[in-house]
Parts: sequence; C-alpha cells; structure tokens
Amino acid sequence: MNFRKTALAVILLPLLFISVSQQSVYASKTPPYTTLTKTPALPNGLNDWYITPVNIILAATDLDSGVGSINYKIDSGNWVTVTKSDTLNLAPNPSFEVAGSGSSINTLYWEAGLQDGQTVYSRNTLNYVFDATSIKINSSGTGWHSINHAVSYSAANPLSNMNAEVWLKTESALGSAYFKMFAVSKDINDNFVYTELGQSTAINGTTTWTKVTEAFVVSVPDAIGVYMEVGLEGAGILYIDGATINNALKSADTSFTVSTDGNHIISYYSVDRSGNIEPTRTESFKIDQSPPTNWRNSNAYRGLIGPSDHHLYVTTMVDDLTSGLSTLTDKFQYHTDRNPEFGTYSDLMQCSSGWEANTWAPLISPPFVPGTTTVTLLTPKTDFCDSNWKICKTVRFYAEDLAGNSSIKDLCINGPWIKLRGGGLAGSRLGINMLSESSDNNTDSVIEAGNNNVSFFTSTEGWVVKNNISVKDSNYLEIMSSARTPVEIFSTLPITDGVYIKNGDFTISTTSLPKDYGTSTFKQIVFVNGNLRFDKEIVLAPSSAVLFVVSGNVEIRKTVSEINCAIHADGTFYTAYDTTEGDQTGTLRLRGVFVADKFIFQRTLQGTDNVEDPSEDFTYEPKYGNLLREYVGINAVRWLSTE
Repeated sequence: MNFRKTALAVILLPLLFISVSQQSVYASKTPPYTTLTKTPALPNGLNDWYITPVNIILAATDLDSGVGSINYKIDSGNWVTVTKSDTLNLAPNPSFEVAGSGSSINTLYWEAGLQDGQTVYSRNTLNYVFDATSIKINSSGTGWHSINHAVSYSAANPLSNMNAEVWLKTESALGSAYFKMFAVSKDINDNFVYTELGQSTAINGTTTWTKVTEAFVVSVPDAIGVYMEVGLEGAGILYIDGATINNALKSADTSFTVSTDGNHIISYYSVDRSGNIEPTRTESFKIDQSPPTNWRNSNAYRGLIGPSDHHLYVTTMVDDLTSGLSTLTDKFQYHTDRNPEFGTYSDLMQCSSGWEANTWAPLISPPFVPGTTTVTLLTPKTDFCDSNWKICKTVRFYAEDLAGNSSIKDLCINGPWIKLRGGGLAGSRLGINMLSESSDNNTDSVIEAGNNNVSFFTSTEGWVVKNNISVKDSNYLEIMSSARTPVEIFSTLPITDGVYIKNGDFTISTTSLPKDYGTSTFKQIVFVNGNLRFDKEIVLAPSSAVLFVVSGNVEIRKTVSEINCAIHADGTFYTAYDTTEGDQTGTLRLRGVFVADKFIFQRTLQGTDNVEDPSEDFTYEPKYGNLLREYVGINAVRWLSTE
C-alpha cells in the first residue's frame, strides 16, 4: 500500500466511518452469533461418555452494536444471564458484505497488502460465518499476504485496553494464519505512523472456522486509532470473516463447568445491545464419573454335589445407575491362606493345580444386556483349599460400566461385620466400603456417604443418602474454644461435674478409673491432648455422661468388650489395636456417640461365628447432647471415614 497517496483519505475517513457505523449499529437487525466449546473437546470415556467434568465456554460475536448479554441454562435449571459492556464493534465493514469499487479487493474500507502475482485476493460467497461473504486469500508464495483497514482505522484512545478477534478458516496452509494489531498516530510533520501492538495466536494446516482473539493495549501515547491486518504467512488458502475491534478488556464470553453425572443439555443464546435475540441453540453430552458400586446381597454356598465343604459358589450384586454395566463385568480372582496375593488356580476345582498369580477367571453370571443397571455376579464352583475359616478367604469381583469406569470389590467369606442401633446417623465423609456383608441390616437409621460408594452396608429403613456434602465437623481446638476453661488432670479420671484436660496420652485402666466411676452421677467433658487408649471397659450410670475429645487416635484393646461414653477424635479409631493375624476376638459393644477421622474395624469372631453376630456393635444414645450442652456449644454425631 502507498500510504503517502492515501494520507488525505485517512484523515477524512475516520470521521465518516464513525458516523456511518453509528447509524448502521442501531438499525441492525442481525442477532449475535454464539459458539460453545467443550473441554475435553471429545468424550474421554467409552461409548460417547465423558468420565470427567466438562468445562463449557460460550463465546459471542456481534458485528454491529456489540454483545449485550450471554444467556444459558443447564438442563431444566434456571436461565443464567451474563451481561457484557464495551462490546460496540469499531471495525469497518466487519463481514465484508459491502463492496467497494475503489478497493484493491473490491471491499469497502479494506485493502490488500503484498500483491506480488503469487496471491489472489477475492470475495467469497461459498465459505462464510456471517451473512454471505468472506475474503479469500489463495497464495502460492512464501511471504506475508494480508488485508487491512489502515485507510479506515478505528478510533482509539492512547493507553486504552482493547480486544480484537476475527474468524479464520484454512486449507492446506503451510505457514501460519493470524492477525496483527497496529496503532495509528502522526509525527510532527503530520505524517501517519503505524506501530505494531501485538499479534494473535496462529492456525495452520486445514481447519474449520476458528475465532482467533487478541487482547492488547494501545501503548502509543499519541495514538488516534488502531487497525487490524489479517493474513497468511506462506502458501495455502485462508478465508476471513467477522472482524471485531472493541474497548472490552476481553472477548465476550463466559465459562462454567458441568460436573454431575447424567445426560445434560446446555441451552444458550446471546442478545446484542440493539435488542436482537439469537435463536436458542442446544448442546447435549453425557457424564459418568462413578464406577460401579453398591455391592450387596453377597453369599457363598455349596452345590448339591461336593466334592468338599470348601468348594463354593460365591455371588454378589452390583449397581451402575448412570451408564449401566458393561458385559466386561465378567471376571473374578481370589486368595486363600496358601497364597497371600490374588490370582487363580489353573483348575478352579483343585488347589493341587498350579497357582497363577494376578490372573482372572471368568464368571458364570446370568447373561444381561449392556447398560443394565443392576447385575448379579456368580463365580464357578471354586476350591478354597480347606475349611479353616479363621483366615479370611477373599474373592475379588471386577465390574466395569459402559463409560469405562471400573471397580473391584473384595468379599471375605464368613468375615466380620458391624451393627449400629438406636437411630443414630451412620455417616462418612467418603464412602462406606465393608469387607464382609452382614446377615442382618447394619443400621436402623440413615446411611450418609460423601460419595456414591456404599457397599456391604444396609439399613433396616432403606435410607441411604449419597454424594452428600456434610455439615462442617469441628476439630479438637474448635471444640475446646467453645467449651468452658478446663481443669487439668494427671493420672485419674474425676467423678464430678466439669470440663477437664489431660495434656499428653491417657490410658483408661484399673489404676486411672476410680472404682465408683460406673456408679457415680456426673456430667463431664475430658479433653485429651494426645492419644486415648482403652485397656479396660468403661460403663456409666444412667444419668451420667462423659465426652472424650481427643486430638490424636483412639485405641481399644482386643479384650475390651464394652465402651459406654461419647468420643470425638481428630485421629483414627482402632477397635483392637493389639490384634494380630489369626486372633479371635469378642464383640465390642459401644454405646454413645462416636466421631473420628477414620474407623479401623479390626475385630473378627472368626469363621462361621461371624455369620450371626457382629464384630462391632454400636448403639446410639442421644443423652450426651442433652446432658452436656451446658458445657460445650457443639454436638457432632458423624463418622468421617470408615474402613
């Protein structure tokens, strides 16, 4: 371009352009155009399922008055409106609809850059985004071939933040397609000066229509305007449409994340500042982040024909309520006391055959249609080598859903289980995942889980709340700050009302527990700034209550059979800290309220004794909240995690 010859036109055209563009803005009847971009762009699971949250970006373009708002809703939820400002488009003839006989590319306000005989510039009516026209650059050369509107630059203030964008499409582009932004100013001789301010990201190869954006600062102190130069470096074909320059700090877009499982529909549209409303568009996708769970109704049984009492069929049920179960839910493995790792014998009916570690054997489950939400799994008859049920013989089942999520579940045959009665909440910040299933329901009240995993754990009422975000559980220091000032104790528990503290570990034993502790009447809170160990049972009179608030762990000796109190621990709760492999323990009966970061249930009655009786038997007693409320302002009756 010969800028000297066009200097007079440059001086006059900006005022003309601003006037014309203002008139056309408010007369426009063209609504905005909004695109939806997902991240990940394509489903990252199987069968068109996403297995992670999906981030959505809605980006709107309006070539006249600018985007006024972007509106969207997720599924049947309420519409969300995101308002936009400073989006008035300052680029002239932004979709190249108006021809201009005086232009080198026959397009009003726009001119070609390098014209070297290796490039053809043309108006194209076959590939476009807006209205019915784009500019096509077909180059066989190696240089920078571009178009610009320097002769009709857009008015701008020095040091202002601005944003520019343009739609590009390439075919066999060997180089890069992008745009540059220039500031327009004048020197002391009134000559125009053009200063590059920045350039956008680039595309190449063969692409679909892509919006390329660049935020920039008009860093020239005496700038009077800006203009865009968009083109192709090297050989290839480039289509250009929808040029936008405005005073917004960023593009007219908004983003949000969809993270819940299920089939989703995003509805969206934009409105420009002239009130033109875009037709509502929709985008559908589906998410399943949850592996199969809710393992239940497990059983092990012998067939009609031996050959021994340790040849068993093992069965269980599993759910996947979102994408449904895949027929790849078809295998199991196991271990016995002869082989600590999981695997299979080469002949399932004979432990005398070769052991194959880490291998899987096929199930003989009843056939089901892919996508079924509940499936019964069944092993072939399998030899578990002997009838020593004191050592846990564990079957590992595998389940996979149609989205590709998978889970395994270990089942200890004749293993221990826990029981909770009294109507107290059985809750976990995580899931509840037991090794064995009880012959009776585990609880008579609500089961609450922080995720969707509740396995081998049931309620007589059938009340299960999954994916529940619990109320905040207070820790040791927070409870102490809400209580009365404690009196320090050292080696013996008091038998009077009050709030007390033991600095350091404390053990409940025959020496630390007064003889009349179980018959005295008192209400007390005991803070233990360390670990609390029970080497002796603790029982209370009906009108007494004690809450132990523990900063560390709670440890119960395997010979202790009864604990009557309330316990809130920041650490882990061990029900038999001194047990070893093969130990047989009695049932631990706990009456009160119990909260800990994690519960480790270590007891087992061993073998068939586990069938009818629980290894840990909890009874919730609400009296602690009533009797102790004058001493502390926080009540907590929630497990934080279970194992």
